[in-house]
Amino acid sequence: MSKQVESRRMGKLVKVLLIANLCFWVYFWIAFAQASYPFRPDPLGHPAGTGYTFWGHSIAVVESGLVYPFFRVMFYVEFPSFALATAVVRVLSPHQLINGFFVGISGGGWLLVAVMLFSFLQWYLLGWVGQKLWQRWFRHNPSGALETRDRRDVF
Repeated sequence: MSKQVESRRMGKLVKVLLIANLCFWVYFWIAFAQASYPFRPDPLGHPAGTGYTFWGHSIAVVESGLVYPFFRVMFYVEFPSFALATAVVRVLSPHQLINGFFVGISGGGWLLVAVMLFSFLQWYLLGWVGQKLWQRWFRHNPSGALETRDRRDVF
């Protein structure tokens, strides 16, 4: 099998994973929009939290995000990306996760954006590694014949 054909196959696997990830995120954001409620800070000045808020629409302000099925699926499927994004945010800006808004998006909202971006890298790498392992374990001659040595080695 030529390297060009093998690289096309690798491209197909990676493309399938990236398209599936894109479809998941479209589902996630539609479900988020349907489940969200208006964000209202506590009038006493002690906010329960900002949850995951985008331009006044929130989830998980007082409840866990894991009560929502779409969020639970995202958390488990994208866990490596979620862990990486959380670690990066805690190192670069430890207070960003607790409170505060930037451009109408809460710290938790920015965390979700980072998870989404990292998830494409996660699935790209998974597809690339999967294809390399597939090539290594199942590489064979397309004619079905056993590989032979170079003719110079025979004599």
